[in-house]
Amino acid sequence: MARVGETITFSAGVLIAALLSLAAASFSLYSGLAAPLAIAIGLMLVAGLTLLPALLAICGPAAFWPSSVKPGGGRAGWWGAACARIVRRPVATLAAGLVVFCGLALASASYLAAGFGGPATAPAGSDSARGDALLARHFPQTAANPTIIVLRLRQPAWAAPASVAAAGRQLAADPVFTSVSGPLNANGTALTAEQYAALYAAYGPPRAMAASAAERIPPAGLAAYESYRASGSYVSADGRTISFATSLAAGSPASTAAEQTVPAIRAAAARAARAAGASASGVTGQAAFTYDVAQLSDGDLWTVIPIAIAVIAVLLALVLRSLIAPLYLIASVVLSYFAALGLTVLLFVNVAGQPGLTFILPFLLFVFLLALGEDYNILVMTRIREEAQRLPLRDAVGRALSVTGTTVTSAGLVLAGTFGVLAIVGSGSAGAQNVRTIVNVGVGLALGVLMDTFLVRTLLVPSAVVLIGRWNWWPSALYRARRAGAPQSGPGVPFTTVELLLNLATEGHGGRGAR
Repeated sequence: MARVGETITFSAGVLIAALLSLAAASFSLYSGLAAPLAIAIGLMLVAGLTLLPALLAICGPAAFWPSSVKPGGGRAGWWGAACARIVRRPVATLAAGLVVFCGLALASASYLAAGFGGPATAPAGSDSARGDALLARHFPQTAANPTIIVLRLRQPAWAAPASVAAAGRQLAADPVFTSVSGPLNANGTALTAEQYAALYAAYGPPRAMAASAAERIPPAGLAAYESYRASGSYVSADGRTISFATSLAAGSPASTAAEQTVPAIRAAAARAARAAGASASGVTGQAAFTYDVAQLSDGDLWTVIPIAIAVIAVLLALVLRSLIAPLYLIASVVLSYFAALGLTVLLFVNVAGQPGLTFILPFLLFVFLLALGEDYNILVMTRIREEAQRLPLRDAVGRALSVTGTTVTSAGLVLAGTFGVLAIVGSGSAGAQNVRTIVNVGVGLALGVLMDTFLVRTLLVPSAVVLIGRWNWWPSALYRARRAGAPQSGPGVPFTTVELLLNLATEGHGGRGAR
Protein backbone atom coordinates (compact mmCIF):
# COMPACT_ATOMS: atom_id res chain seq x y z
CA MET A 1 0.00 0.00 0.00
CA ALA A 2 2.93 2.34 0.61
CA ARG A 3 3.91 1.91 -3.05
CA VAL A 4 0.50 2.01 -4.73
CA GLY A 5 -1.57 4.10 -2.32
CA GLU A 6 -0.69 7.40 -3.96
CA THR A 7 -1.31 6.01 -7.44
CA ILE A 8 -4.71 4.62 -6.47
CA THR A 9 -5.70 7.85 -4.76
CA PHE A 10 -4.77 10.04 -7.71
CA SER A 11 -6.39 7.63 -10.15
CA ALA A 12 -9.63 7.92 -8.22
CA GLY A 13 -9.11 11.67 -7.97
CA VAL A 14 -8.92 11.95 -11.76
CA LEU A 15 -12.20 10.04 -12.11
CA ILE A 16 -13.88 12.14 -9.42
CA ALA A 17 -12.66 15.38 -11.00
CA ALA A 18 -13.92 14.35 -14.43
CA LEU A 19 -17.30 13.38 -13.03
CA LEU A 20 -17.67 16.52 -10.91
CA SER A 21 -16.99 18.61 -14.01
CA LEU A 22 -20.35 17.35 -15.28
CA ALA A 23 -21.97 19.63 -12.71
CA ALA A 24 -21.11 22.56 -15.01
CA ALA A 25 -23.32 21.12 -17.75
CA SER A 26 -26.62 22.88 -18.39
CA PHE A 27 -28.28 19.66 -19.56
CA SER A 28 -29.73 18.00 -16.44
CA LEU A 29 -29.15 14.53 -17.90
CA TYR A 30 -25.41 15.21 -17.49
CA SER A 31 -25.28 17.48 -14.45
CA GLY A 32 -27.44 15.07 -12.47
CA LEU A 33 -24.79 12.37 -12.85
CA ALA A 34 -21.99 14.42 -11.27
CA ALA A 35 -22.55 14.03 -7.52
CA PRO A 36 -23.87 10.43 -7.41
CA LEU A 37 -21.05 9.01 -9.57
CA ALA A 38 -18.35 11.05 -7.80
CA ILE A 39 -19.63 9.82 -4.42
CA ALA A 40 -19.59 6.24 -5.72
CA ILE A 41 -15.96 6.55 -6.85
CA GLY A 42 -15.04 8.12 -3.51
CA LEU A 43 -16.56 5.21 -1.61
CA MET A 44 -14.76 2.75 -3.88
CA LEU A 45 -11.48 4.55 -3.14
CA VAL A 46 -12.04 4.26 0.60
CA ALA A 47 -12.84 0.55 0.21
CA GLY A 48 -9.75 0.05 -1.96
CA LEU A 49 -7.49 1.68 0.63
CA THR A 50 -9.01 0.02 3.73
CA LEU A 51 -11.34 -2.94 3.18
CA LEU A 52 -9.45 -4.63 0.35
CA PRO A 53 -6.02 -4.59 2.08
CA ALA A 54 -7.64 -5.90 5.27
CA LEU A 55 -9.30 -8.77 3.39
CA LEU A 56 -6.01 -9.60 1.64
CA ALA A 57 -4.18 -9.62 4.97
CA ILE A 58 -6.79 -11.96 6.45
CA CYS A 59 -6.94 -14.34 3.49
CA GLY A 60 -3.25 -14.29 2.67
CA PRO A 61 -2.05 -16.10 -0.49
CA ALA A 62 -5.33 -18.04 -0.58
CA ALA A 63 -6.95 -14.91 -2.02
CA PHE A 64 -5.19 -15.64 -5.31
CA TRP A 65 -6.05 -19.34 -5.50
CA PRO A 66 -5.49 -21.33 -7.65
CA SER A 67 -2.41 -19.36 -8.72
CA SER A 68 0.62 -19.14 -6.49
CA VAL A 69 2.00 -15.83 -5.24
CA LYS A 70 5.62 -15.30 -4.24
CA PRO A 71 7.39 -12.10 -3.23
CA GLY A 72 9.05 -10.59 -6.29
CA GLY A 73 7.61 -13.33 -8.45
CA GLY A 74 5.85 -11.11 -11.00
CA ARG A 75 6.17 -12.34 -14.58
CA ALA A 76 6.28 -10.09 -17.63
CA GLY A 77 4.94 -12.82 -19.95
CA TRP A 78 4.44 -11.78 -23.55
CA TRP A 79 4.57 -8.16 -22.46
CA GLY A 80 8.32 -8.44 -21.94
CA ALA A 81 9.11 -9.07 -25.60
CA ALA A 82 6.49 -6.57 -26.80
CA CYS A 83 7.84 -3.80 -24.58
CA ALA A 84 11.39 -4.48 -25.68
CA ARG A 85 10.40 -3.86 -29.30
CA ILE A 86 8.49 -0.69 -28.36
CA VAL A 87 11.40 0.97 -26.58
CA ARG A 88 13.88 -0.09 -29.29
CA ARG A 89 11.92 1.68 -32.05
CA PRO A 90 9.96 4.51 -30.44
CA VAL A 91 9.97 6.73 -33.55
CA ALA A 92 8.50 4.05 -35.80
CA THR A 93 5.94 3.10 -33.16
CA LEU A 94 4.88 6.68 -32.51
CA ALA A 95 4.78 7.63 -36.20
CA ALA A 96 2.67 4.61 -37.17
CA GLY A 97 0.31 5.22 -34.28
CA LEU A 98 -0.12 8.90 -35.14
CA VAL A 99 -0.86 8.09 -38.79
CA VAL A 100 -3.56 5.58 -37.83
CA PHE A 101 -5.11 7.72 -35.10
CA CYS A 102 -5.06 10.94 -37.11
CA GLY A 103 -6.66 9.12 -40.04
CA LEU A 104 -9.46 7.85 -37.81
CA ALA A 105 -9.78 11.27 -36.20
CA LEU A 106 -10.45 12.82 -39.62
CA ALA A 107 -13.45 10.50 -39.99
CA SER A 108 -15.00 12.10 -36.89
CA ALA A 109 -15.67 15.21 -39.01
CA SER A 110 -18.48 13.19 -40.62
CA TYR A 111 -20.28 12.86 -37.28
CA LEU A 112 -23.94 13.77 -37.49
CA ALA A 113 -26.15 13.86 -34.41
CA ALA A 114 -29.21 11.64 -34.52
CA GLY A 115 -32.15 11.88 -32.19
CA PHE A 116 -33.54 9.57 -29.61
CA GLY A 117 -36.92 7.94 -29.38
CA GLY A 118 -38.60 7.12 -32.67
CA PRO A 119 -41.83 6.46 -34.49
CA ALA A 120 -42.27 3.10 -32.75
CA THR A 121 -40.51 2.89 -29.40
CA ALA A 122 -42.96 0.55 -27.66
CA PRO A 123 -42.20 -3.14 -27.08
CA ALA A 124 -43.11 -5.28 -30.06
CA GLY A 125 -46.55 -6.86 -29.74
CA SER A 126 -47.72 -4.52 -26.97
CA ASP A 127 -50.93 -2.48 -27.03
CA SER A 128 -48.96 0.75 -27.36
CA ALA A 129 -47.04 -0.60 -30.37
CA ARG A 130 -50.31 -1.61 -32.06
CA GLY A 131 -51.71 1.83 -31.29
CA ASP A 132 -48.73 3.51 -32.93
CA ALA A 133 -49.20 1.34 -36.00
CA LEU A 134 -52.90 2.25 -36.22
CA LEU A 135 -52.14 5.95 -35.96
CA ALA A 136 -49.55 5.73 -38.71
CA ARG A 137 -51.95 3.74 -40.93
CA HIS A 138 -55.09 5.84 -40.57
CA PHE A 139 -53.93 9.37 -39.78
CA PRO A 140 -51.58 11.75 -41.60
CA GLN A 141 -48.30 12.68 -39.96
CA THR A 142 -49.82 16.09 -39.19
CA ALA A 143 -52.27 14.44 -36.79
CA ALA A 144 -50.07 11.67 -35.41
CA ASN A 145 -46.84 13.61 -34.80
CA PRO A 146 -47.08 17.20 -36.01
CA THR A 147 -44.46 19.91 -35.95
CA ILE A 148 -46.16 22.95 -34.46
CA ILE A 149 -45.57 26.54 -35.57
CA VAL A 150 -46.64 29.04 -32.90
CA LEU A 151 -47.22 32.77 -33.51
CA ARG A 152 -47.95 35.51 -30.98
CA LEU A 153 -50.31 38.08 -32.54
CA ARG A 154 -50.56 41.72 -31.56
CA GLN A 155 -54.36 41.44 -31.36
CA PRO A 156 -56.82 38.52 -31.11
CA ALA A 157 -57.15 36.23 -34.13
CA TRP A 158 -60.87 37.05 -34.55
CA ALA A 159 -60.05 40.76 -34.63
CA ALA A 160 -57.38 40.31 -37.31
CA PRO A 161 -58.30 37.16 -39.30
CA ALA A 162 -56.47 38.56 -42.34
CA SER A 163 -53.20 38.21 -40.42
CA VAL A 164 -54.02 34.58 -39.63
CA ALA A 165 -54.79 33.93 -43.30
CA ALA A 166 -51.51 35.60 -44.37
CA ALA A 167 -49.50 33.39 -42.01
CA GLY A 168 -51.27 30.27 -43.27
CA ARG A 169 -50.57 31.14 -46.90
CA GLN A 170 -46.92 31.82 -46.16
CA LEU A 171 -46.47 28.47 -44.43
CA ALA A 172 -48.38 26.54 -47.10
CA ALA A 173 -46.17 28.03 -49.82
CA ASP A 174 -42.92 27.17 -48.01
CA PRO A 175 -41.17 24.08 -49.43
CA VAL A 176 -40.16 22.97 -45.93
CA PHE A 177 -43.74 21.77 -45.34
CA THR A 178 -45.96 19.33 -47.21
CA SER A 179 -49.21 20.21 -45.39
CA VAL A 180 -50.38 22.89 -42.99
CA SER A 181 -53.47 22.99 -40.75
CA GLY A 182 -54.42 26.05 -38.72
CA PRO A 183 -57.26 28.18 -37.40
CA LEU A 184 -58.83 28.72 -40.84
CA ASN A 185 -58.83 25.04 -41.89
CA ALA A 186 -58.94 23.28 -38.55
CA ASN A 187 -60.99 20.25 -39.64
CA GLY A 188 -60.35 20.28 -43.37
CA THR A 189 -63.02 22.86 -44.19
CA ALA A 190 -61.40 26.13 -45.22
CA LEU A 191 -62.73 29.45 -43.90
CA THR A 192 -62.06 32.89 -45.31
CA ALA A 193 -60.99 35.72 -43.06
CA GLU A 194 -64.42 37.30 -43.46
CA GLN A 195 -66.21 34.07 -42.51
CA TYR A 196 -64.03 33.70 -39.43
CA ALA A 197 -64.82 37.23 -38.27
CA ALA A 198 -68.53 36.70 -38.91
CA LEU A 199 -68.58 33.43 -36.98
CA TYR A 200 -66.86 35.09 -34.04
CA ALA A 201 -69.45 37.85 -34.09
CA ALA A 202 -72.22 35.24 -34.05
CA TYR A 203 -70.86 32.70 -31.56
CA GLY A 204 -67.99 34.27 -29.63
CA PRO A 205 -64.60 32.64 -28.99
CA PRO A 206 -64.39 29.10 -30.45
CA ARG A 207 -63.24 27.56 -27.17
CA ALA A 208 -66.43 28.72 -25.44
CA MET A 209 -68.77 27.08 -27.95
CA ALA A 210 -70.83 24.05 -26.94
CA ALA A 211 -71.17 21.04 -29.21
CA SER A 212 -74.93 20.89 -28.60
CA ALA A 213 -75.37 24.27 -30.32
CA ALA A 214 -74.70 22.59 -33.67
CA GLU A 215 -78.23 21.15 -33.59
CA ARG A 216 -79.63 24.65 -34.17
CA ILE A 217 -77.36 25.45 -37.13
CA PRO A 218 -78.87 25.26 -40.64
CA PRO A 219 -77.35 22.43 -42.72
CA ALA A 220 -75.91 24.91 -45.19
CA GLY A 221 -73.80 26.54 -42.49
CA LEU A 222 -72.95 23.47 -40.44
CA ALA A 223 -69.55 22.78 -42.07
CA ALA A 224 -68.35 26.33 -41.47
CA TYR A 225 -69.68 26.21 -37.90
CA GLU A 226 -67.82 22.97 -37.13
CA SER A 227 -64.63 24.31 -38.70
CA TYR A 228 -64.83 27.44 -36.58
CA ARG A 229 -65.45 25.43 -33.40
CA ALA A 230 -62.50 23.15 -34.24
CA SER A 231 -60.25 26.22 -34.57
CA GLY A 232 -60.26 26.41 -30.79
CA SER A 233 -57.50 23.78 -30.89
CA TYR A 234 -55.28 26.29 -32.72
CA VAL A 235 -56.23 29.53 -30.94
CA SER A 236 -55.57 30.40 -27.30
CA ALA A 237 -58.33 31.56 -24.98
CA ASP A 238 -57.34 35.23 -25.40
CA GLY A 239 -56.97 34.78 -29.18
CA ARG A 240 -53.45 36.23 -29.29
CA THR A 241 -51.54 32.96 -29.65
CA ILE A 242 -52.22 30.78 -32.67
CA SER A 243 -50.62 27.58 -33.92
CA PHE A 244 -50.29 25.62 -37.15
CA ALA A 245 -49.79 21.84 -37.34
CA THR A 246 -47.43 20.95 -40.17
CA SER A 247 -46.00 17.91 -41.92
CA LEU A 248 -42.34 18.15 -42.91
CA ALA A 249 -40.92 17.60 -46.36
CA ALA A 250 -37.91 16.01 -44.66
CA GLY A 251 -40.09 13.15 -43.44
CA SER A 252 -40.98 11.87 -39.99
CA PRO A 253 -40.18 14.29 -37.14
CA ALA A 254 -38.38 11.38 -35.48
CA SER A 255 -35.83 11.18 -38.29
CA THR A 256 -32.36 12.71 -38.36
CA ALA A 257 -33.26 14.52 -41.60
CA ALA A 258 -36.15 16.28 -39.88
CA GLU A 259 -33.95 17.19 -36.93
CA GLN A 260 -31.39 18.79 -39.23
CA THR A 261 -34.17 20.79 -40.90
CA VAL A 262 -35.15 22.58 -37.69
CA PRO A 263 -33.17 25.78 -38.46
CA ALA A 264 -35.00 26.02 -41.80
CA ILE A 265 -38.33 25.38 -40.04
CA ARG A 266 -37.64 28.20 -37.60
CA ALA A 267 -36.72 30.51 -40.49
CA ALA A 268 -40.05 29.61 -42.13
CA ALA A 269 -41.87 30.39 -38.87
CA ALA A 270 -40.15 33.78 -38.73
CA ARG A 271 -41.28 34.53 -42.30
CA ALA A 272 -44.85 33.60 -41.38
CA ALA A 273 -44.63 35.88 -38.34
CA ARG A 274 -43.54 38.80 -40.53
CA ALA A 275 -46.39 38.10 -42.97
CA ALA A 276 -48.89 38.17 -40.09
CA GLY A 277 -47.29 41.10 -38.29
CA ALA A 278 -46.82 38.84 -35.24
CA SER A 279 -44.59 39.87 -32.36
CA ALA A 280 -42.96 36.45 -31.85
CA SER A 281 -42.74 32.97 -33.35
CA GLY A 282 -41.61 29.53 -32.29
CA VAL A 283 -41.44 25.88 -33.27
CA THR A 284 -42.22 22.85 -31.13
CA GLY A 285 -42.58 19.14 -31.68
CA GLN A 286 -40.28 16.11 -31.67
CA ALA A 287 -37.89 17.38 -34.34
CA ALA A 288 -37.38 20.73 -32.60
CA PHE A 289 -37.07 19.05 -29.20
CA THR A 290 -34.42 16.61 -30.42
CA TYR A 291 -32.50 19.35 -32.23
CA ASP A 292 -32.44 21.61 -29.16
CA VAL A 293 -31.34 18.80 -26.85
CA ALA A 294 -28.56 17.80 -29.26
CA GLN A 295 -27.39 21.43 -29.46
CA LEU A 296 -27.49 21.70 -25.68
CA SER A 297 -25.45 18.51 -25.36
CA ASP A 298 -22.84 19.74 -27.86
CA GLY A 299 -22.66 23.09 -26.09
CA ASP A 300 -22.02 21.36 -22.76
CA LEU A 301 -19.00 19.68 -24.32
CA TRP A 302 -17.31 23.06 -24.69
CA THR A 303 -18.17 23.93 -21.10
CA VAL A 304 -17.22 20.70 -19.38
CA ILE A 305 -14.12 19.79 -21.43
CA PRO A 306 -11.95 22.80 -20.45
CA ILE A 307 -12.87 22.40 -16.78
CA ALA A 308 -12.14 18.67 -16.78
CA ILE A 309 -8.86 19.09 -18.66
CA ALA A 310 -7.65 21.87 -16.35
CA VAL A 311 -8.41 19.96 -13.15
CA ILE A 312 -6.98 16.68 -14.43
CA ALA A 313 -3.84 18.45 -15.69
CA VAL A 314 -3.24 19.77 -12.17
CA LEU A 315 -3.69 16.29 -10.67
CA LEU A 316 -1.32 14.77 -13.24
CA ALA A 317 1.28 17.45 -12.53
CA LEU A 318 1.06 16.73 -8.80
CA VAL A 319 1.33 12.96 -9.02
CA LEU A 320 4.07 12.96 -11.69
CA ARG A 321 5.92 16.04 -10.32
CA SER A 322 6.09 17.32 -13.87
CA LEU A 323 4.72 20.14 -16.01
CA ILE A 324 5.67 18.49 -19.31
CA ALA A 325 4.18 14.99 -19.05
CA PRO A 326 0.58 16.19 -18.44
CA LEU A 327 0.66 18.08 -21.75
CA TYR A 328 1.22 15.08 -24.00
CA LEU A 329 -0.78 12.74 -21.77
CA ILE A 330 -3.88 14.90 -22.17
CA ALA A 331 -3.13 15.34 -25.87
CA SER A 332 -3.04 11.54 -26.21
CA VAL A 333 -6.51 11.27 -24.69
CA VAL A 334 -7.89 13.97 -27.01
CA LEU A 335 -6.43 12.16 -30.03
CA SER A 336 -7.80 8.86 -28.75
CA TYR A 337 -11.23 10.47 -28.34
CA PHE A 338 -11.43 11.76 -31.90
CA ALA A 339 -10.07 8.48 -33.27
CA ALA A 340 -12.65 6.44 -31.36
CA LEU A 341 -15.44 8.76 -32.50
CA GLY A 342 -14.18 8.52 -36.08
CA LEU A 343 -14.07 4.72 -35.96
CA THR A 344 -17.63 4.64 -34.60
CA VAL A 345 -18.77 6.95 -37.41
CA LEU A 346 -17.14 4.68 -40.00
CA LEU A 347 -18.78 1.57 -38.55
CA PHE A 348 -22.30 2.85 -38.02
CA VAL A 349 -22.72 5.63 -40.59
CA ASN A 350 -20.47 4.63 -43.49
CA VAL A 351 -20.73 0.84 -43.19
CA ALA A 352 -24.06 0.17 -41.45
CA GLY A 353 -25.78 3.10 -43.19
CA GLN A 354 -27.27 4.75 -40.10
CA PRO A 355 -28.37 8.38 -40.60
CA GLY A 356 -26.27 9.49 -37.64
CA LEU A 357 -25.09 8.65 -34.12
CA THR A 358 -26.95 9.31 -30.91
CA PHE A 359 -26.20 12.82 -29.69
CA ILE A 360 -25.10 11.67 -26.22
CA LEU A 361 -22.21 9.56 -27.57
CA PRO A 362 -19.59 12.33 -28.07
CA PHE A 363 -20.19 13.65 -24.57
CA LEU A 364 -20.06 10.28 -22.80
CA LEU A 365 -17.14 9.15 -24.94
CA PHE A 366 -15.03 12.16 -24.01
CA VAL A 367 -15.80 12.02 -20.29
CA PHE A 368 -15.06 8.30 -20.01
CA LEU A 369 -11.94 8.34 -22.18
CA LEU A 370 -10.56 11.42 -20.45
CA ALA A 371 -11.15 10.01 -16.98
CA LEU A 372 -10.21 6.40 -17.66
CA GLY A 373 -7.42 7.22 -20.10
CA GLU A 374 -5.69 9.44 -17.57
CA ASP A 375 -6.41 6.84 -14.90
CA TYR A 376 -4.41 4.32 -16.95
CA ASN A 377 -1.81 7.02 -17.66
CA ILE A 378 -1.23 7.41 -13.95
CA LEU A 379 -0.81 3.67 -13.47
CA VAL A 380 1.79 3.47 -16.24
CA MET A 381 3.59 6.78 -15.73
CA THR A 382 3.99 6.49 -11.96
CA ARG A 383 5.62 3.09 -12.48
CA ILE A 384 7.89 4.49 -15.18
CA ARG A 385 8.87 7.31 -12.85
CA GLU A 386 9.56 4.81 -10.05
CA GLU A 387 11.72 2.62 -12.27
CA ALA A 388 13.51 5.69 -13.70
CA GLN A 389 14.88 6.42 -10.23
CA ARG A 390 17.31 3.52 -10.68
CA LEU A 391 17.33 2.62 -14.40
CA PRO A 392 18.03 4.41 -17.69
CA LEU A 393 14.79 5.64 -19.18
CA ARG A 394 14.52 3.05 -21.97
CA ASP A 395 15.03 0.27 -19.46
CA ALA A 396 12.62 1.96 -17.03
CA VAL A 397 9.90 2.18 -19.69
CA GLY A 398 10.36 -1.44 -20.72
CA ARG A 399 10.33 -2.64 -17.12
CA ALA A 400 7.29 -0.52 -16.18
CA LEU A 401 5.30 -1.69 -19.20
CA SER A 402 6.14 -5.34 -18.63
CA VAL A 403 4.89 -5.03 -15.03
CA THR A 404 1.81 -2.86 -15.57
CA GLY A 405 0.83 -4.17 -19.01
CA THR A 406 -1.27 -7.03 -17.70
CA THR A 407 -3.01 -4.78 -15.18
CA VAL A 408 -3.91 -2.10 -17.71
CA THR A 409 -5.02 -4.49 -20.43
CA SER A 410 -7.07 -6.57 -17.98
CA ALA A 411 -8.80 -3.46 -16.67
CA GLY A 412 -9.44 -2.28 -20.22
CA LEU A 413 -10.89 -5.63 -21.26
CA VAL A 414 -13.20 -5.72 -18.25
CA LEU A 415 -14.42 -2.19 -18.91
CA ALA A 416 -14.82 -2.73 -22.65
CA GLY A 417 -16.74 -5.92 -21.97
CA THR A 418 -19.02 -4.03 -19.60
CA PHE A 419 -19.81 -1.45 -22.27
CA GLY A 420 -20.11 -4.16 -24.88
CA VAL A 421 -22.95 -5.70 -22.89
CA LEU A 422 -24.98 -2.61 -23.77
CA ALA A 423 -24.84 -3.59 -27.43
CA ILE A 424 -26.11 -7.08 -26.62
CA VAL A 425 -28.85 -5.85 -24.29
CA GLY A 426 -29.73 -3.05 -26.72
CA SER A 427 -30.38 -5.46 -29.55
CA GLY A 428 -33.25 -6.93 -27.55
CA SER A 429 -34.78 -3.63 -26.44
CA ALA A 430 -37.88 -2.00 -27.86
CA GLY A 431 -37.88 0.37 -30.78
CA ALA A 432 -35.46 0.59 -33.70
CA GLN A 433 -34.17 4.01 -32.69
CA ASN A 434 -33.77 2.93 -29.06
CA VAL A 435 -31.71 -0.04 -30.26
CA ARG A 436 -29.43 2.26 -32.26
CA THR A 437 -28.99 4.59 -29.29
CA ILE A 438 -27.95 1.85 -26.88
CA VAL A 439 -25.78 0.03 -29.41
CA ASN A 440 -24.08 3.28 -30.49
CA VAL A 441 -23.16 4.08 -26.89
CA GLY A 442 -22.08 0.53 -26.01
CA VAL A 443 -19.96 -0.11 -29.09
CA GLY A 444 -18.52 3.42 -29.20
CA LEU A 445 -17.36 3.32 -25.58
CA ALA A 446 -16.04 -0.24 -25.89
CA LEU A 447 -14.00 0.65 -28.99
CA GLY A 448 -12.67 3.79 -27.34
CA VAL A 449 -11.54 1.92 -24.23
CA LEU A 450 -9.89 -0.86 -26.27
CA MET A 451 -8.02 1.60 -28.49
CA ASP A 452 -6.91 3.61 -25.48
CA THR A 453 -5.81 0.49 -23.60
CA PHE A 454 -3.98 -1.47 -26.29
CA LEU A 455 -2.65 1.32 -28.49
CA VAL A 456 -2.41 4.69 -26.75
CA ARG A 457 -1.43 3.67 -23.25
CA THR A 458 0.90 0.84 -24.25
CA LEU A 459 2.36 2.10 -27.55
CA LEU A 460 2.06 5.83 -28.17
CA VAL A 461 2.63 7.17 -24.67
CA PRO A 462 5.67 4.96 -23.87
CA SER A 463 7.22 5.88 -27.23
CA ALA A 464 6.73 9.57 -26.45
CA VAL A 465 8.28 9.09 -23.01
CA VAL A 466 11.41 7.52 -24.50
CA LEU A 467 11.82 10.26 -27.10
CA ILE A 468 11.23 13.19 -24.74
CA GLY A 469 13.76 11.83 -22.27
CA ARG A 470 14.58 13.60 -19.03
CA TRP A 471 12.23 16.46 -19.94
CA ASN A 472 9.38 14.16 -18.91
CA TRP A 473 10.19 15.04 -15.30
CA TRP A 474 10.81 18.77 -15.55
CA PRO A 475 11.11 20.55 -13.12
CA SER A 476 11.21 17.78 -10.51
CA ALA A 477 14.26 16.43 -8.70
CA LEU A 478 14.39 13.48 -11.10
CA TYR A 479 14.89 15.91 -13.99
CA ARG A 480 17.75 17.61 -12.15
CA ALA A 481 19.32 14.27 -11.20
CA ARG A 482 19.32 13.08 -14.80
CA ARG A 483 20.71 16.41 -15.94
CA ALA A 484 23.57 15.80 -13.55
CA GLY A 485 24.19 12.48 -15.27
CA ALA A 486 22.64 9.76 -13.10
CA PRO A 487 21.91 7.01 -13.91
CA GLN A 488 23.98 6.56 -17.07
CA SER A 489 24.15 2.85 -17.80
CA GLY A 490 22.64 1.15 -20.83
CA PRO A 491 21.07 2.94 -23.80
CA GLY A 492 20.54 6.01 -21.68
CA VAL A 493 18.31 9.01 -22.06
CA PRO A 494 18.69 11.98 -24.42
CA PHE A 495 19.95 14.80 -22.24
CA THR A 496 20.15 17.46 -24.93
CA THR A 497 18.57 18.29 -28.25
CA VAL A 498 21.66 16.98 -30.03
CA GLU A 499 21.41 13.67 -28.21
CA LEU A 500 17.70 13.45 -29.00
CA LEU A 501 18.46 13.96 -32.70
CA LEU A 502 21.15 11.30 -32.50
CA ASN A 503 18.60 8.91 -31.05
CA LEU A 504 16.22 9.67 -33.91
CA ALA A 505 18.98 9.27 -36.50
CA THR A 506 19.97 5.87 -35.18
CA GLU A 507 16.39 4.66 -34.83
CA GLY A 508 16.75 2.43 -37.86
CA HIS A 509 19.49 0.52 -36.01
CA GLY A 510 17.31 -0.18 -33.02
CA GLY A 511 18.63 2.80 -31.09
CA ARG A 512 22.04 1.21 -30.55
CA GLY A 513 24.98 3.55 -30.45
CA ALA A 514 22.76 6.57 -29.94
CA ARG A 515 25.02 7.89 -27.24
